[in-house]
Amino acid sequence: MIWVVVAVLLVGLVIGIASTVRLTGWRPGRKPEGEEEPTLRDRRIATLTGTVRLIGEPLISPLSANRCVVFETFVSIYEWPKEADSEAAKDAPKVLAGQIAKREIIPFELVTAAGVVLVESTNVDLELSPTPVYPRFPEREARFLREHDKDERLIENATFEEITIDPDSLVSVHGLVIVESPTKIRLVADGDNPIVIGVPRASVIT
Repeated sequence: MIWVVVAVLLVGLVIGIASTVRLTGWRPGRKPEGEEEPTLRDRRIATLTGTVRLIGEPLISPLSANRCVVFETFVSIYEWPKEADSEAAKDAPKVLAGQIAKREIIPFELVTAAGVVLVESTNVDLELSPTPVYPRFPEREARFLREHDKDERLIENATFEEITIDPDSLVSVHGLVIVESPTKIRLVADGDNPIVIGVPRASVIT
């Protein structure tokens, strides 16, 4: 009679599963309620969060030599006040004498919940804070100064900072959606308004 008991248990299990499916409306592959993927529509402003994917060759950031799709480099040059005598100058605080900034971006893909989006613009703002370059590469710092017509000996009186957005980084990008086909979607600057790249946040489509 053991087989009879087993059969009864199996029938009960099947009925229980069928009831659960009927009550919850669950279907294989269906996302839970509230987790639907956003729909990207043409000519809409959107903030999308996703993972950076490289297309072709990367940029190499000038100071840290990172492989990246975007970099922004900052050099601040300091000097002692000229009115201070030689003895007082040793203890006098240095003052900012000049700054150099350089930014570059190449097109990259953003892998989002709504699909893969091509980020394509030379007009960009970064909502990210620069960080001091460490470890430092004096030869790269000297080359950067020379490229901007500065004496490389200013290394001793300068600070070097960089922002880089590297492949596989998780970021948010705000811009204008251009839907060229179901499989080709771009995110570009909205006229004079640049695309904005920042820390990850909830995706928003207006």
